[in-house]
Amino acid sequence: MKKLSLLLLPFLLSAQILQVGERINAVTLNSQHEHKTLLMQNGVWVIGWDKETTKMANVYFEKYGMKRSEQLLIDVSQVPSGILNLFVLPRMRGYKHEILLAHDELYNKTLPYKENAVTVLHLKDAKIQSIEFAMDEEELKNLLH
Repeated sequence: MKKLSLLLLPFLLSAQILQVGERINAVTLNSQHEHKTLLMQNGVWVIGWDKETTKMANVYFEKYGMKRSEQLLIDVSQVPSGILNLFVLPRMRGYKHEILLAHDELYNKTLPYKENAVTVLHLKDAKIQSIEFAMDEEELKNLLH
């Protein structure tokens, strides 16, 4: 029985992906400038998952600016701390807009994901109103304007 429990443990611990209508947890993240920021419960989360989607989101926000109702989250849970501190953060500090660093792999796994896309979550009263994905800057512009 103990062996069976150990085999099932990864499935029991795996996080369920949030869906439209579900509540999000209040989480505080650090920005690229080490400012603690509470994730909005009313507004839009734009989530970058890797180097390419993060670059797309950063280019968009550099061009068009970031509205007060928008937050950019970047999944850095898979980036080794040495690489993050030596290479990634110094580049991120050059951006004017706030970039929130999501280190918690378990929490990040609850967020909707699509390969090669930026995730856009629209939130109201801590509930997900819609989930959309942008494959390029033009799609992101259409979702946010």
